[in-house]
Amino acid sequence: MAKLNGYEYSTDVLIVGCGFSGMWAAKRARECGAEVLVVDKGPRDWGGLGGFSGGDMTVKQPDMNLDDLLADLVYYYDGLADQDILAKILKESYDRFQDFESWGHKFKRNDKGELCFIPQRALDHIRYYYYHPYGRGGIEKARLLREHCQTLGVRRIGRTVITDVVTDGDRVTGAVGFHTQSGVPVFIKARAVVLATNTGGWKPSYHQNTPASEGVTVAWNAGCAVRNFEFWKVWNVPVDFAWEGQTGMLPMGARFLNNKGEDFMWKYSPVFGAKGDPHYNTRGMVCEVRAGNGPIVFDCSKMSKESVETMRPVAGWMGLNDKKLRALGMDFFGDKLQWMLQVRHTYGGLVTDLEGATNVPGLYAAGLARNPDPGVYMGGWATCITATTGYATGQAAAEYSAGCEAGQYDRAQAEDKIRQYTDLLGKDGLLPKSVISDMREVMSAPDIALMKTGKGLTRGLEHVLEIKEEFMPKLGASDPHQLAKLVEARSTVLLTELCLKGAIMRKESRAGHYREDYPERDNVNWLKWIHQQNVDGRHQITTVPVPYERYRIQMSRCYMDNFQWPNPVKGTTL
Repeated sequence: MAKLNGYEYSTDVLIVGCGFSGMWAAKRARECGAEVLVVDKGPRDWGGLGGFSGGDMTVKQPDMNLDDLLADLVYYYDGLADQDILAKILKESYDRFQDFESWGHKFKRNDKGELCFIPQRALDHIRYYYYHPYGRGGIEKARLLREHCQTLGVRRIGRTVITDVVTDGDRVTGAVGFHTQSGVPVFIKARAVVLATNTGGWKPSYHQNTPASEGVTVAWNAGCAVRNFEFWKVWNVPVDFAWEGQTGMLPMGARFLNNKGEDFMWKYSPVFGAKGDPHYNTRGMVCEVRAGNGPIVFDCSKMSKESVETMRPVAGWMGLNDKKLRALGMDFFGDKLQWMLQVRHTYGGLVTDLEGATNVPGLYAAGLARNPDPGVYMGGWATCITATTGYATGQAAAEYSAGCEAGQYDRAQAEDKIRQYTDLLGKDGLLPKSVISDMREVMSAPDIALMKTGKGLTRGLEHVLEIKEEFMPKLGASDPHQLAKLVEARSTVLLTELCLKGAIMRKESRAGHYREDYPERDNVNWLKWIHQQNVDGRHQITTVPVPYERYRIQMSRCYMDNFQWPNPVKGTTL
């Protein structure tokens, strides 16, 4: 077989993904003396999903007690908390916060110079600090990180999809992929590879159009263990457009109302109302619609003028939204707008050590690619995770690359891997977008998306396996762009399979995972993580107990106990 020609690169540390975690990892690895190359499937330097965010950041300030914040998270996660990684993230958050401030990033302060914050999820100590004016925070953080990478001499290339890592049998020696505009193969030799690819999702709208699971596939094919895939994000969003900011607006007085004008979440949580995690609010929305009290609207009339001024976006995609809506005679803060549920992305991620190293030597993960959350979330938490884990993983990857000889890059192995894709160029077949749409439809079913049942999950999995066997071999790619979509389609099918298998296995309800057929928490059998792994081509699924025998914070209460839901079988509440 003729040798494949393509673009060739060599580096110490290869970072896949140019979002917040990827740029933090690149910056730190370069500061530690490593040659660094960042590769992204999007335009070079676009900044990832972080640039679309508000840029808010959860931080452990110096006057805060670590155990207080850690106890909040153990409580919030209903005990399913990896206290080692959470403690490390919290402890290092203030250093990264100071980095941002020293670069000129302006977190909001009052007239006395005190930092302004918004409490999160009715927790005692967790709060996020925000940028003002709203809408610029993510853009500014992306710009600052990009400038630091540029100054340090970090090489960056865009429009390139990484499909696989290459190994010498023992450790990673690089990666392979292709250019999305030409289809030309890309061969990269590297001593260490960092996956900073965000988490995987189902592309439900333009706001969530980029996480497409390629990093999950790269890790899975390499034999990395993954966990938390039984948890996925089901958000509440406006019916007609996307909007960011409810985590700030609800504590400021915004409400969800049913068709009777009732602030209905007080029925399900007399203490929190709608100030809890959106996964609880979405369950309340489902219960109201089932009771004939839909549709649900979002109401900002109880917010103060000052709060509206704080949360009204002035820049970025959010500012553009607000400007266009008002031109159409719609005011997000003045009108009662109908909202709906939307399945977005998984909370699953790679299993790593504290520095981001996976079970495959030389392969690392940073940011939301190693997400520690069991399906519930706080505002500003993603920025905290990406900054701290990106920094730590970049340093670890640089130190690893400095301590080992360059491995033998197996060009034949790399060519075999990329031919599985490039051989499909110009081939007629099923459009990849139809498969992605089908997976989104599977995950959006009522008895799968949020109010899960074994029957619904099993039905969904059977459909996914049918698609995998009968339709995936029929995919075609008329051009390089469609080839990139084909990679996304394959990855989304794997992602959906991982999610459904994990959810079927967890026969209880906890944090973001709610089973109507198992509505109660089961600490005896399920205070454990579900790990999945590709072992010699076999899908292996196991459980790992949460090690409370060595953890500092013991589980004494659970967040889910603040909520009561109607029992669809008995007609009562649980």
